[in-house]
Amino acid sequence: MASSVYAASTSASKLEQHKPLRKKSILFIALALALLMGFMSDLFVDRADFIDIEEYSLQRMLSSEEEDADDAGGDGGGPTFVFVMGLEGTGHHLISALLEQSPNMIKMGELGVCSPAGSQAGDLYSLSIQFFAGKSRYSGLYDPNHLQQQYIDVGARYDKAVSMLKSIRRKFDEQEDQGQRNDNDEPFHIAINANSCAGPSMMSYPSLLGPDRALQNFNLDVFYNACADANVKCKHVYLYRNPWDIIKSTYINRPYNKSIYDGLRVYLSVLQQVHSQLVSFPEKNMGCFGFIDAEGHELRHDWERFGSLWGWDSPEDFMAAAMEEILSPVPMSEETKATLVPNRLRVLMRALEDIHNRVRDSCYSSLNSMEDQSLPMVEPNEIFLGDEAP
Repeated sequence: MASSVYAASTSASKLEQHKPLRKKSILFIALALALLMGFMSDLFVDRADFIDIEEYSLQRMLSSEEEDADDAGGDGGGPTFVFVMGLEGTGHHLISALLEQSPNMIKMGELGVCSPAGSQAGDLYSLSIQFFAGKSRYSGLYDPNHLQQQYIDVGARYDKAVSMLKSIRRKFDEQEDQGQRNDNDEPFHIAINANSCAGPSMMSYPSLLGPDRALQNFNLDVFYNACADANVKCKHVYLYRNPWDIIKSTYINRPYNKSIYDGLRVYLSVLQQVHSQLVSFPEKNMGCFGFIDAEGHELRHDWERFGSLWGWDSPEDFMAAAMEEILSPVPMSEETKATLVPNRLRVLMRALEDIHNRVRDSCYSSLNSMEDQSLPMVEPNEIFLGDEAP
């Protein structure tokens, strides 16, 4: 009996001794659970943030013309300024040749806004040189003159660009006030580059040569800020071309790149920038054009959309003008590819093809998500067949 009492007493004593340890264990477990719950909460909050961002992007993409006045400048009237974006070698010179014949740019010439090449006059030339000064003695926003780099006044260039946008809008409004309104009051689009007017560059990505070549790229954020400050409407279109043809064009045909390796590295980086800019402003996209791309050339609605943008009333008239400027591109053969890019660089070439496809698909995706009743919608898989080819 005494033995049993002793054993019970000993057990009770041991339980008392372990109480602090049990309390510590419980506290530790509770703390761990609290931390875990907090971590999970952060995850859910982050995911909610992602959802909000996606919804915000979708709302912007689906926004209509009346939001332009608040979002990217403009009070609902006046012309729409359009930036033609794309890598070098994607067809800026072709676009310039087409726009030279367009009703819209002819009208800009009549207003003194667009001057022929070599004249270095007109508001569109003055606007262009604020972004890329070329071989000028002073710097543009994106191509600094290294002799004056420490004195670059980006603010002055920006203010001048805003002033030129206002000036062009004012001249356009004045001629409309005089009774020269557009037929059917259709939207009027003005290309700020690749527009057949005098300008130091086509504003491709990258633009011009020089020690800062890889950094000499247009920026849509700055452009749309300037449009907002000038109280004008602005949009953009995108030019694309098979990256194999771009590499050949800018290394074999024109020595823009010192080597295939340099070209691949530059275009990989630049296309990432283009992709970021496109997805940042999906609601501002007005077209995706691959006129010198073997596949893009066959997309009928792209041709129709382009002609409608720049004032051609008749698709037939536009196509007649276009076919005088371009031959149907032919896909590059595997033999030519093997000669152009050696196996040791194929990893970079594959990556360039991947980002090219993403940028092109992103462009068409945002375009087809817009409800634009004034221009024909694009069907990426709709191609010319047989005798319907341009």
